[in-house]
Amino acid sequence: MSDLPLDVQSGSSADLAAVETAVQAALRRRSVDGLNLLGHGEISMVLGWPSKEPTMALKRVPPFRDRARAEQYLAECTRWSALMRERAVDVLPTELMLFERADGMTVAYHRQPLVDPAQIGHRVLREAPVAERHPLLDAIVDTIGRAVSDRVGFDGQAANWYWHDGTATMLDVTSPFLLNQAGDDLEYDSSVFLAEYPLVARGYLRKELLTIVHRYTTTSGVISDMVANLMKEGLDPWVQPTIDTTRERLGVAIDLAECQAMFDTDRKLFPLALRAKRVQRRWMQLTGRRYESLLPEHTTYGRPTR
Repeated sequence: MSDLPLDVQSGSSADLAAVETAVQAALRRRSVDGLNLLGHGEISMVLGWPSKEPTMALKRVPPFRDRARAEQYLAECTRWSALMRERAVDVLPTELMLFERADGMTVAYHRQPLVDPAQIGHRVLREAPVAERHPLLDAIVDTIGRAVSDRVGFDGQAANWYWHDGTATMLDVTSPFLLNQAGDDLEYDSSVFLAEYPLVARGYLRKELLTIVHRYTTTSGVISDMVANLMKEGLDPWVQPTIDTTRERLGVAIDLAECQAMFDTDRKLFPLALRAKRVQRRWMQLTGRRYESLLPEHTTYGRPTR
């Protein structure tokens, strides 16, 4: 099992000052030219670094207002990964680092080894002959079955897995879905992620975020979401095998109509959220402030499947 140390030394394994300088230059240009962009999630971007000949993957989330909030977030990342190890979930080795900027903001970076992109779950399934079973699906379903609980969430979509030597390894540690005792909020301050949106939209989006987190705290919710993401990726032939695998290995019934409803909702929500981010970026730039995230041209719901 992988260990995820919490390293709060500025630039301990990468020159984070150089990384942040490159990111800020890209933000000013509103272009990823000059960056080696490996991936773009809903709350983070993944950079190959150094850009010309990368030796590592760096995941950057929007900066926190101060070091204390950033440390709290990284502590929850560490706690979530420890819970995963206790539940026999293999997690990609990740170094967690902080970079304190001159303006007082603190940026969290997740450093991971580079992996073969062809071995990421959704791409593995795309290249595999369609069949009633696949060992990757067996591994993901088994892992989800032992990973989730009422306050511990897990995003099990195929794109979050690295498939190597018969082992499914979780790639995503940027979203520690840990609910508080009351179950009505995350254990860390998630406002940094909502700050990317206009103020008037944040209440609604916080409610939607918590709905998704609660979805991730049940086996049926995680796998239903996984099926909805298979639809998003154009991997419909693997939908029924995933449902059948879940029933056979866990005894859990997945409702195809519910998965379709999730997909339909997300297909509307995420493009709307991206448009809201663009509005907020424009407003902040007009008022002389810095918008801290590079925005993709399309969400994963708005581009052709490749």
